[in-house]
Amino acid sequence: MYTVGDMQSAGMSCRVCGSDRVKFWRKRTLDRRLVPNDLRITDSRYGVTLSLWRCDHCDFVQADGDEIPELFELYSELDDPTYESGHETRKLQMQWLLERGLGALPTAGTLLDVGAGTGLMVIEAKEKKLKAVGVEPSHSLVAAGRTQNGLSDSELVQGTIPNPALDGQVFDLVCLIDVIEHVADPVAFLRSAAERLSVGGLCIVVTPDVSSATARALGKRWWHFRLAHVGYFDRHSMELAARSAGLSVTQSFRAKWFFSVNYLADRVAVYLPPVNKLNQIAASKPVLRRLYQRIIPLNLHDSLVFFLDKRAAA
Repeated sequence: MYTVGDMQSAGMSCRVCGSDRVKFWRKRTLDRRLVPNDLRITDSRYGVTLSLWRCDHCDFVQADGDEIPELFELYSELDDPTYESGHETRKLQMQWLLERGLGALPTAGTLLDVGAGTGLMVIEAKEKKLKAVGVEPSHSLVAAGRTQNGLSDSELVQGTIPNPALDGQVFDLVCLIDVIEHVADPVAFLRSAAERLSVGGLCIVVTPDVSSATARALGKRWWHFRLAHVGYFDRHSMELAARSAGLSVTQSFRAKWFFSVNYLADRVAVYLPPVNKLNQIAASKPVLRRLYQRIIPLNLHDSLVFFLDKRAAA
């Protein structure tokens, strides 16, 4: 096992800038191989990761492990039965992001959502009269989107990009919402997104900010340090990745989330176990139970939204 220090990975280069100045940063905390359910969206094992390496040139942080080339297959087999419980709050975030995207590109008529889950962004886009398609690797999430959300096979496609089902199609808005941190080759992934982008179109990327004050304060227990995340960006590394993919950042801002008080209380208990007692009391008290059901907007200042524009990269 590697130890923290100035060790350099033999033959490893940065997946964003290509530099060989990649140094060991954090040791692996999983004592077995990854299995599909380690990648669940609802996983709350904060701080459990593969080994992490940081680039001295661009500050991109990348995971290392024999499982990296197998990520797509693992995601294909992923089953996350509790994901649907967050449908209402996820829907609110999709609405907020879509409003911001349409505010920047009001003429948009088509949308592609990559890493679409059960298709919530596709549904919201259709409500706005956009022609929308989602692509999702998990067979089970695609099945749920088709049966529970009424999406057709052509509206929610199993797989990722590039995808033969999208050949010949371009979209005004291409959404990569909390997905680029899950892929082994982020520049190639952005390049595939750029290929699906219409002239004058906009790519919307949402991803955790590894250089945020929140990430620094929480250290290895930051909630975004999870097995599913194999690449961590900040503004600088995203700008470099976008440029390498033929895109450029035209706007960036902090992401807004929507959470129920109950969800937040459960997650706070991961850090402060005594909160579990209050949560148990709340479950038995009607007044507190109603309070726990409330949904509130929250900006944790540790995730970024990037608008990427192919026009400005020319």
